[in-house]
Amino acid sequence: MKKFIIFLWILYIFSFISAYAQNKEAQDEEKITKISITIEDTKELIPDFLEITVKVNVTTEKEIDAINILGEVDKSLRNLGFEYEGGKYSVEKNCWWEGNIRKCLGYKGSICYIFELKQPSDQNKIFEILSDFKEKYSKKMEFSVSEPKWIVSKKNLHEVEEELKIGIIDIAKNYAQKFSEKLGKSCDITNINYEVKRPLWGELFLKGAVVPSIMPEAVVEAPEPKKEEKMVSVKASVKISCK
Repeated sequence: MKKFIIFLWILYIFSFISAYAQNKEAQDEEKITKISITIEDTKELIPDFLEITVKVNVTTEKEIDAINILGEVDKSLRNLGFEYEGGKYSVEKNCWWEGNIRKCLGYKGSICYIFELKQPSDQNKIFEILSDFKEKYSKKMEFSVSEPKWIVSKKNLHEVEEELKIGIIDIAKNYAQKFSEKLGKSCDITNINYEVKRPLWGELFLKGAVVPSIMPEAVVEAPEPKKEEKMVSVKASVKISCK
């Protein structure tokens, strides 16, 4: 019986301590002031690369001929030493439908590049090479240029985004200090969520157009898209706790 009474007393003491702790925690929670603010900072960047998409199409009687022409074009373009993405190619039978009948004649191939050029005049070197191949292979080859536009390199974009994020942290710290002074409490940053808005590349030239054959002695001088400053924006949702 005594053991049972002692056990009940222990349960009571534990229940009392738990209730007290919960009540103390609730009281402390009531004393905490929670603040949410939004901070946004922006910076203008000058684009440093002209990006152009170039696609080469060939039609030949033999599959190997299509591969060889694309190989020649690829080697000449790579020898220019420009930065690019792509270079993937495809060669398949040249087929089409006439009613319910599928017809095939020869082969068709294509290869596509996205060049990042430091100077607008560099695009002329690309077009000169393609024009020479067009002159050499005539109807077997066509090339098109789409969406030339000025862009900010990934490296510069990343550096600016990091700079803006760090700047926002400094601004948030300043807010926390001012809240501490106004409220007479100790305020600290508890959470920061970032939202980054990158530039939209809007300039479009010759989209989907086929560039006509140019005689070897002609001078290629393609249009130069206007270089305009691009805006990078970083918005942050900041939570501050004061107690």
